[in-house]
Amino acid sequence: MASKTLPDRPDSGFGIIKPTASARTKEDWIGNQLKKVYDEALSEDIPDDMLELLSALDDGEPEDQGSDEEAAE
Repeated sequence: MASKTLPDRPDSGFGIIKPTASARTKEDWIGNQLKKVYDEALSEDIPDDMLELLSALDDGEPEDQGSDEEAAE
């Protein structure tokens, strides 16, 4: 009988994150990981629908500011 293996099964080290040698403390390592995620998010393109929305907001007529000030009083 042939043995069954699961090719999609993660290896025994799956999900274990090991700090790099450059991180002196746990906090340094966490900070480096957060910076990495933040930098990746900054490098992503802005979706077309979001650009269209921003463009529509820029092209719109500004509302009368006087009515807002009177309502606040």
